[in-house]
Amino acid sequence: MKRSALVFAAGLVLALAAYCGFYFVGSAPERNLVQSPEPELAWLKKEFHLDDAEFHRISQLHEAYRSHCAEMCGRLAATNAELQSLLATNTTVTAEIKANLAAAAQIRADCQADMLAHFFEVSRTMPPAEGKRYLAWVAEQTLPAMQNMPGMSGPPAHDHRQH
Repeated sequence: MKRSALVFAAGLVLALAAYCGFYFVGSAPERNLVQSPEPELAWLKKEFHLDDAEFHRISQLHEAYRSHCAEMCGRLAATNAELQSLLATNTTVTAEIKANLAAAAQIRADCQADMLAHFFEVSRTMPPAEGKRYLAWVAEQTLPAMQNMPGMSGPPAHDHRQH
């Protein structure tokens, strides 16, 4: 009885060790991505087969764009806050409200144009075939969302990807 319990315990320990070993080996690439200097972009390096120099340049572009994007979001938030204030003190659409709406629409349009310019710049940093594939991917991911932004017109977005 003691021998069978010992064999069972040894088998259990061996199975646990094998599971941990396979898990450790199988999850190594993902752990390496998380440990990279720009973990939010690590998937990009893997997905679009970027070398270290290309990835470094894209990381720099991303950092520059992130600060610009934050500034644009701040401008839009201030414009929206001003609109809320105008709406709280008016009962009709005034020239000031129209001007505020136009300013918010212009900020959104500028933001979208800047984002597209950023995507084009990133694509030029990649090998040509990967850059083309990247542009197709970002168009699929961002254009439907842009069309559904408040103040934007266009047909409703449809997801044509298979699940």
